Amino acid sequence: MIAHLSGVIMGCAGWLPALVVYLLRRNQPGQANQPSFVRHHAAEALNFQLTLVVPYLVMWAVYIGLGMYAYTLSWIGSLLIVAVWLVSIVFGILAAVGVTRGRWYRYPVALRLVK
Repeated sequence: MIAHLSGVIMGCAGWLPALVVYLLRRNQPGQANQPSFVRHHAAEALNFQLTLVVPYLVMWAVYIGLGMYAYTLSWIGSLLIVAVWLVSIVFGILAAVGVTRGRWYRYPVALRLVK
């Protein structure tokens, strides 16, 4: 659950706690060729947080670019950053609720970078 909520708490640096949990649990055996519950959710959280790094970087570039060349439009970039952050919060909370209920949650918009 820490891995999922790290994005809610840390924003664009939320991949760091997810990576730590994943590295600590990556060799933990599961049952019948299934990954362990903790490892699965750490990988899911890490995939989601790494997927969000790209939009965060793009939105920051838009914010800085608009701030430098069209100062009156820089609010668009900050609005987009907040939108990405809100998506992170909503999906992170949904995942944490799924974990506490014992469900094998998968983020609907995450690239599967880590297995």
